[in-house]
Amino acid sequence: MDILPEFHIPTQIFMRDDVLQEVGPIVKNFGSRAIIVTSSSECESFEGTINSITAGLSRAGVRAIVYDEIGEAINTEKIDSAVYFIKKTNCDIIIGFGGMDSLHAAKAIALLVNNYLFCEELFDYPDVHHPVTLITIPAFPLFGFEIIPMFFVNDIRENIKKCYQNKLLFPTATIIDPKISLEIDEENTVGGAISSLAIATEAVISKKNNGLVNTLALRSIDLIFKNLPAVYREPGNAAARYQLSLASTMAGIAFSIADLSVTLAISLAINSITSISLLNAMGLILPHIMEYNLTSSPGRYVQMSKVMDEDVRDITVIEAAIKAVEGVRKLEMEVDVPQRLSQFEIPKSDLSKIADIAINYPFIENTPRPLSKNEIETILIAAY
Repeated sequence: MDILPEFHIPTQIFMRDDVLQEVGPIVKNFGSRAIIVTSSSECESFEGTINSITAGLSRAGVRAIVYDEIGEAINTEKIDSAVYFIKKTNCDIIIGFGGMDSLHAAKAIALLVNNYLFCEELFDYPDVHHPVTLITIPAFPLFGFEIIPMFFVNDIRENIKKCYQNKLLFPTATIIDPKISLEIDEENTVGGAISSLAIATEAVISKKNNGLVNTLALRSIDLIFKNLPAVYREPGNAAARYQLSLASTMAGIAFSIADLSVTLAISLAINSITSISLLNAMGLILPHIMEYNLTSSPGRYVQMSKVMDEDVRDITVIEAAIKAVEGVRKLEMEVDVPQRLSQFEIPKSDLSKIADIAINYPFIENTPRPLSKNEIETILIAAY
């Protein structure tokens, strides 16, 4: 029987303003032939940044090709097409640059390039060879998914988002330059930060929580509450954006160990069958998940209330715990996060389908309160 450590993150993390100026020497340590995986829209939106990356790699003697044909909604077929092309390049590094789809595609490609499987077969044949060296470069805070060893992809057979988890998917390195996020819009800024908050709050209450996870998750919550309003008011506030990037990475590390997010599970299911983005869904569902789990972990909710700067003096533990949920709602309203599923005009009949999908995701097993398909549907009705 394997004895698992309480904490293990093998990824090298490079995070500071303007760290992309050193991308060449960093990547050179891991190989000499790189494929940069991104989407066509991100290739256009971040043209200057991508040009800077390729120029830096070239100066360091790293040959690089930009692959931007994964599209905006990645699926198993698109991944297979990318792998077919990239195998011919004999690359020794896959670099994922951009948002969620680009990073998930890069993880899947890095794994499949070294394996003789189609993407859809990964879910049936979990034993795989080690991936090609993977380096992630998030364009903005992505609630730690630049580090988390999993990816999501739409399975064209079932037309739902499937999750593949494997410790082999920890990137060799992640390069986080908070200044890139100055180029993104308000929706992605807010959505990424609130999604980090969702991941962090559930890490605190996970059955696999420990002292290291708790410290990282609580600090992530603290940084988001202190800095998201500032970035919302002043989009050019580089110092506050750095803190949100730090919060995102901390949340991702905590999630990698705590392995719990009902918010993410339900949001993936929502995103599978509606037009609601994953980030919008996570912000919308978060307070309802917190309410559901509150009575099972009131002491940990009190810890969250305190880092949110809520006044918990002279009140009961339950009252103090409720303040954590209230604190999240206040923050979301301050930064204009949608609060109801009905705002998106989805039929109520979809809620049962969403619950059917959500209950099958693996990262809901460590919730402190048992969760069934019916209970997920009840949460969705409350959020409607």
